Formats: sequence, C-alpha cells, structure tokens
Amino acid sequence: MTQGFGIRLTVPVRSLCMVWGVLATLAWPGSAQAHSGHDVANAHYCKQAMLFGEGMMPHLTPPYSQAERFASLMDSRIGKDVLRHLWMNPDRNNPCFGQSDTPAWNEVVSRIPANISAIQVSRLGDHALIYFAGLPDYTIGTPSLFTSFKPGNLYTVYKLSAFPQPDPRSVHQKAPEGAVGIFVNGHSIFNYTDTFTYRNQGAWSFDANVAEVPIVNDDIAHATPSQIAGFPASRGIFHNHQMSRQILTRADDPFARGVAEHSRLYGFAIDSYPIYGPLGYSSRDTSSGIKPLQSSYVKRTWLGDGPRSSLPGWVVRNWDGRDEGNDLLNLAGMAKADMLFSDGASSGPLRYTGDDVQLAALIEALSANPGLERDEQGYVYWTAQVEKPDGGKAEVRNYLLKSSSLWGPGLTERILPASYQEADQEKFMFTAVMGSFAEDYEFIPGYGDLDFYNGIESYIPDRDEAIYHYVTPFNAKLDDPDRLEKNSFPYFIGIQFKGVVEPFNAARIAEKDKAAYVSATKHANLTVFDLGVTGRDEQGKTQYASVVETWLHQLAGGK
Repeated sequence: MTQGFGIRLTVPVRSLCMVWGVLATLAWPGSAQAHSGHDVANAHYCKQAMLFGEGMMPHLTPPYSQAERFASLMDSRIGKDVLRHLWMNPDRNNPCFGQSDTPAWNEVVSRIPANISAIQVSRLGDHALIYFAGLPDYTIGTPSLFTSFKPGNLYTVYKLSAFPQPDPRSVHQKAPEGAVGIFVNGHSIFNYTDTFTYRNQGAWSFDANVAEVPIVNDDIAHATPSQIAGFPASRGIFHNHQMSRQILTRADDPFARGVAEHSRLYGFAIDSYPIYGPLGYSSRDTSSGIKPLQSSYVKRTWLGDGPRSSLPGWVVRNWDGRDEGNDLLNLAGMAKADMLFSDGASSGPLRYTGDDVQLAALIEALSANPGLERDEQGYVYWTAQVEKPDGGKAEVRNYLLKSSSLWGPGLTERILPASYQEADQEKFMFTAVMGSFAEDYEFIPGYGDLDFYNGIESYIPDRDEAIYHYVTPFNAKLDDPDRLEKNSFPYFIGIQFKGVVEPFNAARIAEKDKAAYVSATKHANLTVFDLGVTGRDEQGKTQYASVVETWLHQLAGGK
C-alpha cells in the first residue's frame, strides 16, 4: 500500500454564516419525487448542528476557544477555504447521531455520530485532518431492497489541503471506483460507477445511477455491503453517486428554490479541490451571469439502436497514468490490444480475416458508410459529426471493439447488473437505455461549460476571484419543475481528477497505514476540535472518549 501521508460552502462570510446558522431551525422545503416512496421533505435533522464559525468557539480546544486565536485561525487559508465550510457535530452534551425512517436501520445508525466530529490543523496551516463517522444529521431513507446493507461507522480521516495543486502531467490520475470525495457533513461521495462492467469483461462500466436504482433510497443514496461474499469488504459506507437532493434542500440551495444565485460549496474531492452546487458563472468574472453549469459529456445518440460495438474517444485516447502509458484503455486499465480492433496494417485498405460473423458484417457496413480509419497505433475507428449547442460542429471517434463478445447490449435489451446475477431477476432487470454505461458518453470540449474533469475555473462570489472547482451539473433550467431529478453525467468528478490526489485520501492506502501516519505526525498537527463522543452502545448509552484517539485505535485494527 502507498505510504501517504476533503468539505465547504460559499457566499460572503457573514451571509454564509447567517444562512447556515438559520439552517438549524429551517423547515426543509419539498423536493422531487422519491424513488422508494419516502419524501425528503418529511426528514428530520439535528437542530444543534452548525457550520464551523463563531458559534463553535465554546466547544473548541484551547487556545482556539479564545477569540483572538480563533480569529487568527479563521483568517488563515485553511480557515477560509476549508474549516468554515464544514458542517459540525458541535456539542458533547447534546450530540448529533444518525437517524433513519425504519426501525431496522435506525437501530444501527442512531448509535453513530453524525457530521464532522473532530478537526486537527497542521502547525504550518497548510492542511487539516477531518474526522467523521460518515453519516449526515438528517433522516436517511431506507432502500426498499438490500436493506441488509446498513450504514456503519467509518472511523475515517481525510486530509484536506488549503493549497490544492493541478496535476502537471498531461494525463491525470483516473477517478477510481468508490469514494472520490466527501460532502461537507462527512458522508461519502462516490464515483459514477458501481465498480462492475457488463459481463465483467472490462468494457461497459455500469452507471450506478441507472444500475443501482432498485437499491437506493429517496435521495439516490445507500450503503456498501460489509463482509458479504462477492463484494469488496467495507465498513458500510453510506454514499451518493450523484448530488444529494437532501443536502440541496437542507442548505436551501438557490437551485432547489429556482432562484438565480450562486450555489454553495458542498464537498471536497480527494485532491482537495472544492465541489460546488449546480449554479454558477461560466466566466472569470460576473459577465456570463448565473446559470446551471452544464457537463460536456454527451450521450452518444449517433450510435443508433444497434448493439454497443465501439468505445468513445476518451476511453482510448486518455489513459490512466500508469507506466504502460498509451497501451492502456483509460476506464478499466485494460490493454488496448486485448480490446480494440486492428488489422495489423498502418495504411492501405482495411481487411478482416477472422471468423467473427457479426464483427465482419459490422466492418463491411461501416467501411461503406461512414468509412473506417486507423489511428497512429493502428486501431480502427469511425467518425461522427456532432452539433454543439452554439451551432458549431465537433468530430468524434468511435473505436471498434475487436470481438462481438465485447459488445454491450442493445438499447432495448433487458439486462441485469453484474452484481445481481444471483438475485431475483424480476426486481433488478432494467432496460439498457442510452446512458446506462460510462462508455455511452463522449466528452466534447466546449459542448457544455465544464471540462474533462467536470470542473471550471470561474468567478466565485465569496472568494471574489476565479478559482478552479468541480460542479454537480444538472441538465435542467431553473424553471424546470423536475430539475432536481436531472443530475447529469459524470455527476461529481470526471474520468480523471484535475488535481494531484492526496495519497492519504486514496482508497488504496491501508487503514493501519493511515493511523500510523497520523500517530507519527501528531506533534505537527494541533487539535482544534474533538467532540469527545464516539457513539452509543446497544443500550443507547452515549460513549464518551476522544474521537481522534478512538478513530486511530480503530483504524490501527483495535476493537
């Protein structure tokens, strides 16, 4: 494992603190139609929760509970850019715990602290360590299926930098399956995929927001399985694969209200760049006006109704940063030679001499119209012209897969997600419409407002400058009555990260290594806040102990 050694909201400081201060007594507005029949408008929340601000001072560790030291902290980069955006579990005497809408889930989550439970800041002021259990303070709905996948206490820590750095490489680190960041309340942000591919062959990565519909709650959220055969081991990570409607309504976001104001900051990616809500400027100043910022990933509708026989250009032309370089496909890290069709020639007429009847027929048809070409490595593709919203044209490449056995399903075909092949088909079968897989999208620069990484460098009012940030895009206008139902791919982070990923936050680092790093650097980090509450026992009695020490003990393998 790697030795290595993440949330926020934005409007002017004063008004931001006022807004979030009011949230503790704010009734939640109604939201879009729920998946499982639960209505997020009926959710409850912890009334003593608050944004990290002056109200936190009495609860902080000395000397940060003193006005002068607190003011100095909040005037620093780490205070301005990270701490003041965190949604806290502030009061040891009246702590916030998870809550759910069914007895089975509530019995579990009501023993787990909600929101952010501890913070340490480096002596240099360049980063903060954020401790959380991984649950929000509002009522989380129970999915109608797979209810045994219950949320657990993650006992986790994120390292958030006050100075996120752009990746200097031409090709950045691939966004992994699983966690790519955290919300301001400490619950996890997952990538767009459910970690599986169609027929488990490395192509056609399921979009979790399509494939996992039967097992998510009203907020398109659920927990990972823990210690179940066939699934990655986990502590029961509660997460969203797309922007949480409950967070948008909890924060009274202008997009949820249908008002043209800048959205707040709702999370951090594991490279420490902030993640904002859907409304913002597309310019480095205010000249563009406020609008829903649009993704530049476009559904490949030009493929028609046949089987999915080609991969989009971004899969082939952007690898994932490993030493093998451009010999790898970007999405799954598969060798191009194992996936893409090549006739072994660099010029001249294209020939197919194999015995795959379906592939032979496809090559014959595409050779006639629109024509087939080879790239610099000899892999075969055909092009399509796509009209952009501004009236311009973009040419996209569609790379042929080397075998019909690698093709994806047709657009009207009924399929099962790979993870549910043993489950009840009637419950989990779905129609493989366009958008069911990551490869159903092509990235077209300039089609929308956002870049390949799903971010933009644009004006942020509370910073009074243009900064780079990720966006949670919705393919909707402000007056669309169902706008909260229209999250758009890739939802949070693009195919790769914009910035240099902090190894401490990466999934590949072992928990014991994370604990060892924090312990080894304990003199370099100062505790600003420790809730002093680690959970409840089975009888409902609150357990009091240092969050920092308990988390590190758990991560090191303790019980």
